Amino acid sequence: MALNLIRNSRVFFTTNVDSNGLVKDTGFLANNTFEIQVQDGFSFSQNSAQETVTLNEAGISPIRGQRSFNTSLEPADWSFSTYIRPRFVEGTGTVTLGVLDADDTVACEESVLWGAISSSDGAGWVTSTSATPFADSRASYATFSGSNKHQLQPFGLVIKFDNSAYIIDNCVLDTATIDFGIDAIASIAWAGKGMAVREATVTLDATVGSATFRVGSATAGVYQPKNTTAPYIANKLSTMTLLNSANATTYTVALTGGSLSIANNVTYLTPANLGTLNVPCTYFTGTRTITSNVTAYLKTGAGSPSALLSALLTANSTENKFSALISVGGSGNTNKVELVMPTTMLTIPTITTEQVISTAITLTAQGSVTGAAGGTYDIEQPNELTVKYYATPNTAP
Repeated sequence: MALNLIRNSRVFFTTNVDSNGLVKDTGFLANNTFEIQVQDGFSFSQNSAQETVTLNEAGISPIRGQRSFNTSLEPADWSFSTYIRPRFVEGTGTVTLGVLDADDTVACEESVLWGAISSSDGAGWVTSTSATPFADSRASYATFSGSNKHQLQPFGLVIKFDNSAYIIDNCVLDTATIDFGIDAIASIAWAGKGMAVREATVTLDATVGSATFRVGSATAGVYQPKNTTAPYIANKLSTMTLLNSANATTYTVALTGGSLSIANNVTYLTPANLGTLNVPCTYFTGTRTITSNVTAYLKTGAGSPSALLSALLTANSTENKFSALISVGGSGNTNKVELVMPTTMLTIPTITTEQVISTAITLTAQGSVTGAAGGTYDIEQPNELTVKYYATPNTAP
């Protein structure tokens, strides 16, 4: 009997699934199967729903037993966290560090996850091969313009331990939470569900640098190996800029912490047949919600958090429309991620009475007609958020 150690665990994302969302045994390629570097604490499980029959009768010798039934399998739950690691990739054109060539791009390991949470076919992640509209450096980005779908991109997860492996079939990404705590490395907590968990035999070629991937005794395929050289992003440099669309007042907020959450509010349908263990048959997305909560010191002066609080307290409008830009990792031409919300609603900031008086600001991203700052609210538009990944040309390929 052999033990499995968490430090040796590996996680793979694959779109190599059949029409029912089940991970195939063959057909693994570098463009459909990717190793994801996850942090300690990732988990997955699948529970069963149970019904218990009890009795309550009178008499000298009442029956006091009970009978339990497993009525259904619940959807599998899984979660893990990844770091945000944009990296610059030189194309095949003229290789000159510091100069953008037409085929240079920005890549990141978590791009497949962005594609899965924002679209039905992975197209929510866009690899930019043009300097425009991001003029200061090359950028790729996640957009939710194709997310008005009942179901999102189907994929599977393969979890490989030391001596065992599991496959989660027909997965969907439900939530993503970007954390930019001031003393941490920028990261994303991903969570989702799947139809079922099954044990499998997964073999990875032990040869250094190899990317052979085999399920069971089927023909081996390959996968995209993890990238261990991409730079990390320090949250200490993060900033937020708010623009009041009504009067063009700009507020600059030096953050002490915060997060941004994206939720698809997925719900599953499970039959309720008698005499059988029911399993989930399908799922549907719900309301797409994008919210951000940030904290800052209650500084005073023009464009400060104190001025923002004062403006919101005196505003007489049902739509206090702001555009928001959170730059995770700093501003300017650097490795960073920009969270762009052209139209948001702000709640009145709360005040926390600590040693240094602080404030907490909550933003709810809204769709708009134009998808640009100041646009009129439009509940039908999926343009609440764009996540832009930047990497400078002098970053090693």
